[in-house]
Amino acid sequence: MNSALASPAKPPLAGMDLRQYVHVLRKRWRMIVAFLIVCVVASFVYTMRQPKIYEATCSLVIESTAPQVLEGVKDVIQMAADTHEFYQTQYRIIRSREVARKVMDRLGLWQVQPGADGKTPGRDDQVEGLLRNVKVAGVRESCIANIIVRDRDPERATKVANSFADAYIEGNLDYKLEGARSASSWLGEQTVDLRKQLEDSEMALYRFKKEHNLLDLGLDDRQGMTRQNLQALNAKLADVKARRIEAESIRKLMVAAESDLSEKESLPEIRDNPVVAKLRENYLDLLKMKADLESRYGEKHPKIVNIEEQLQATRRDYNKELDEVLKAFDKRYQATLDTEAALTKWMHQEKAEALDLAKLEVEYRPMARDAENNAKVFGQVTQRHKEIDLTGLLRANNVRILDRATQPHAPVSPNFSLNISLAVALGFLVGFMLAFAVDTLDNTVRTPEAAEELVGAPMLGLLPLLTDAKHRTAEDAPMRDLTVHREPTSLAAEACKSIRTNLMFLSAQKEVRVFAVTSPGPRDGKTTAAISLAITMAQAGARVLIIDTDMRKPRVHKSFGLAVDRGISTAIMGEAKLRDLIIHSEVPNLDVLPCGPIPPNPAELLHTERFRDILAECRRDYDKVILDAPPTAPVTDPAVIGSITDGVVLVMRAGHTTRESALHARRNLTDAGARILGLVVNQADQKGGRYGYGYSYYAPYGRYYRAV
Repeated sequence: MNSALASPAKPPLAGMDLRQYVHVLRKRWRMIVAFLIVCVVASFVYTMRQPKIYEATCSLVIESTAPQVLEGVKDVIQMAADTHEFYQTQYRIIRSREVARKVMDRLGLWQVQPGADGKTPGRDDQVEGLLRNVKVAGVRESCIANIIVRDRDPERATKVANSFADAYIEGNLDYKLEGARSASSWLGEQTVDLRKQLEDSEMALYRFKKEHNLLDLGLDDRQGMTRQNLQALNAKLADVKARRIEAESIRKLMVAAESDLSEKESLPEIRDNPVVAKLRENYLDLLKMKADLESRYGEKHPKIVNIEEQLQATRRDYNKELDEVLKAFDKRYQATLDTEAALTKWMHQEKAEALDLAKLEVEYRPMARDAENNAKVFGQVTQRHKEIDLTGLLRANNVRILDRATQPHAPVSPNFSLNISLAVALGFLVGFMLAFAVDTLDNTVRTPEAAEELVGAPMLGLLPLLTDAKHRTAEDAPMRDLTVHREPTSLAAEACKSIRTNLMFLSAQKEVRVFAVTSPGPRDGKTTAAISLAITMAQAGARVLIIDTDMRKPRVHKSFGLAVDRGISTAIMGEAKLRDLIIHSEVPNLDVLPCGPIPPNPAELLHTERFRDILAECRRDYDKVILDAPPTAPVTDPAVIGSITDGVVLVMRAGHTTRESALHARRNLTDAGARILGLVVNQADQKGGRYGYGYSYYAPYGRYYRAV
């Protein structure tokens, strides 16, 4: 047994292409249109029964700050920054119960009479009922807010929208003014207390300054002078100390050179002294003169004696001057010591005064800071008090009306065009989904590919759906079955030629001369397919015999208009010779062997050796022998016939043959050893549906032959 045939059938493909969707529309269009009409009518009735609702819109400009009439003067109530939260808060305030109550008071909307239920709704319920018809929507990327009111009365909707805007603006201004009044009252009370605190702190600071002699010259000034004195004294003392240290070094040298003249003369104070230098120079000049005179006059000469006296006098002056220089240096050194001591004492006094001032600062600073803070706070409070008084007079508001609501002329609800459009869209969508669901639940064989995959046999061809009025009823079956003969250029004739060609290709190696035509179930079109195929083969020049072996419900004799009193059953029973039972039809080369009387035991007749002999005799006399076998579902006759012929052509009716019946037919035939030659899908829609897209190839030829 072929493994492909034995394998279970695969489920149909889950995906659907565009052609399949179009097929659903074409096949189920009546269902879709019916559902569409129901939806449109329901929407129309619903729309007409709904009350008319009118919508009025008032536009506001809400800014984060009010206009600044006076520069630098701010309101007490400062709005939030220009943020999403700020505007959402304002929208919520507009739709608040407080604003709604003001609107109802202003317009007199309170209901005092009992309603239809005999009860008068409470004020809170009436407010909630009004707010349900009010919506606030902001205009994107702007400071504009729209107050939208819906009502059955267009005039009332307009008044309510404008009243909401007025009540919100008044409430917003009252809120700001009330804040200003409260702040002004509080600041007035604070001014009295702050003035008393300021006076007390200033008086305490005055007494402190007077007590410590700081009235003419403040503490900061005195501390500044003390710092300057200390800086000057420190620099001066450093200079004096440097000179004292330098003098001490020189004095040590002087003490060491007190008994040595040459050491004295090397001291800087003596070496750099001009008087000492002059005396030394005079002394040297006298020595030169003396030496010169001695070389000319001798030692006892009066000039030499005179010069000697001058030398002695000059030496005395020189030694005296040295002593004077040293004494003067000692005085300067002592003066430096005295200066250093005096500067040190003065610095100690300034430091002591600086410490005293620092102690005073510990007490002075808190008192001065307290007085300064009190003065600053008092000034701020006084200034703010004056500003708030001004803002209360200005009555500036950050909200204004941009466009007042005008009375609408047309209702916004119900929206007839929108409702009908939605009904059309919904009706089509749901109708298509319903049609798709029905089509999906359809368990019939719908495509040639599905038939091939299900049975595991090749597709021989498709027979189109005969849609002419004259072919629709069962009484007109002969006309329908002989369409290929009477309309040789029709689409059905071209399709049968294709099936004939495919059968020839199948029998290229092993000729198929005797074969049966069956179907999974009744009304699948097997008889029409067998007759059409027999006519096509006869038209090709072959001698063809069609035998009606459907001994339970024969129909071949009706298609050819023959009597049913004799046929194949008569031949099997041996009551007549085969050649006497075969009838020539109106189709050239096509003979017919009808069923004959219906026997009580068809299966037993088909199992007889006589039936095999009849088929063998037919095989010798005809080129093609076609057996119209009964369906496989109710009986086993097709399996018996298929096992003794060259093969079986299985006919399925598009959209009618179920998958289960097709599988049952395959199983019965293959179990009996019958060869399934191929499949024929019958009644395929030639207009391009899911079952007949293949016929777009044959249509041009049919039109061409008819034109000729």
